[in-house]
Amino acid sequence: MADNNVKIEQFRSMIGESTRGVVFTGAGISTESGIPDYRSPGGIWTKFQPIDFNDFMASEEMRRESWRRKIATDAVMTKAQPNEGHLAVGKLVQTGKVATVITQNIDGLH
Repeated sequence: MADNNVKIEQFRSMIGESTRGVVFTGAGISTESGIPDYRSPGGIWTKFQPIDFNDFMASEEMRRESWRRKIATDAVMTKAQPNEGHLAVGKLVQTGKVATVITQNIDGLH
């Protein structure tokens, strides 16, 4: 545990000295907010297989299915609230410690 405390303090010091940090996030930051990720057990891809672009283009039913999934996903995302991770990233940006946030997320919680 002491070793972890040293590492945490070193990390805190690095952030304190930084002026142009970059944060990379993915689905994991939003799971605490109730948004499932894609690949974990119980995630989106365990419930729905991705729709291939060629299938989407060739099939009206696949396009309808894509919209059905989008609407269902939006219903979950509109209820989600930023969690401590999102708020911490936001604070780092506001204080100028982080210059850029790179994410694949579409939930808008950052």
